[in-house]
Order: sequence, then structure tokens, then C-alpha cells
Amino acid sequence: MKKLAGSTALLTLLLSSPTFADPTVMLGLSVNFGGGEKPALGLTGKVLSSDQPEEVVGAVGATYFFDGYWGIDAGVGYTFDQSAITLTYDFLNSRPQFSAGWADIKSVC
Repeated sequence: MKKLAGSTALLTLLLSSPTFADPTVMLGLSVNFGGGEKPALGLTGKVLSSDQPEEVVGAVGATYFFDGYWGIDAGVGYTFDQSAITLTYDFLNSRPQFSAGWADIKSVC
């Protein structure tokens, strides 16, 4: 029940914050770590709260791990030119997750 309350509070904060840019997508690789288990590598897709470069963003996503299972996560990230990194929490597997990959970031001219 604590996990549900925590994830609901996090999602509410991410959705209620003011938005100054359009959301965007990120595709990349992720690693779940901690929890007393070996690190797990997977392919991830995430929605980021902003498509602007050099910003701290909220992130929500899903990951398919090469070990054959799925994860659903939420957390924070940072955008670069055409890429992003995120640090999230995987609620299905109860583990932190680090991800990096391509993101559809707008160019600043």
C-alpha cells in the first residue's frame, strides 16, 4: 500500500506542475540495480515532460528487460541535444533504474 501511495503522489506532482514546453519521447537502454539482485539490462521507452535541451524533466516509462520481464517506472531526468538520461524507480520490480538514450529534443537556434 505504501508503494501505491508513493507512486500516486509522484505522479500527481509530475502531472500538476506547470508546463512550459511540450512533452517528448525517449528511446534507449536501461539498467535496474540494487534490491539484492544482479543488474538487469533492457530496452526502454519513456515520456519526458519537456522537449527543451539542458532541462531537468519528469519521466514515466516502460522497459522490456533481456531476461524476459517488464518494468514500469517514474522519476526524473536531464535532457541534452537529442539525448537524455533518467533516474527512475521501477514499481513492478521494486528497484531503481538508470536509463540513457535518444530523445526528440528541439534545437535551440
